[in-house]
Amino acid sequence: MKKAIALISLMVLFLGLAGCNGKTVNIDFPFEVRDVENIEMYHYAGAPVSAEKKVVTAESDISALYKMFEGLSLKDKKVGETVGADVTSFRFNLSDGTNYELIYVCDGVKSGNLKSKAGNFEYFTSADIGAYWDDLNTELKAIHVNESELPQ
Repeated sequence: MKKAIALISLMVLFLGLAGCNGKTVNIDFPFEVRDVENIEMYHYAGAPVSAEKKVVTAESDISALYKMFEGLSLKDKKVGETVGADVTSFRFNLSDGTNYELIYVCDGVKSGNLKSKAGNFEYFTSADIGAYWDDLNTELKAIHVNESELPQ
């Protein structure tokens, strides 16, 4: 009987710990990929004064980014931000003249927070979103930008 109680207690503990990990969610964009004119990508490591920008215009690259974000497995939990973190932001410029911004703050190897004011969310992800800065169309030129141009 004691073993059964111990086993049940252990199972309840594991289920409780699993519940603390947060609910898994996905991004549901309020627009379609065909509505995206271009995507401005921003990146800086440590300080916003070092920010650079790339503009993604190729339909295949726009589609790849859109699908990547829609397919991300995100956790509804928050992780404290790290001072001096790598930040990679995305501004989806839409054909109706509006935009939709996502900000990824990396707080470790393949982990960080993805947030959006327009989407009214902040989620944890273990995806290496910052790698898209280097990996996506290596022919894109990075230009220095002022801090005031960065997504908020």
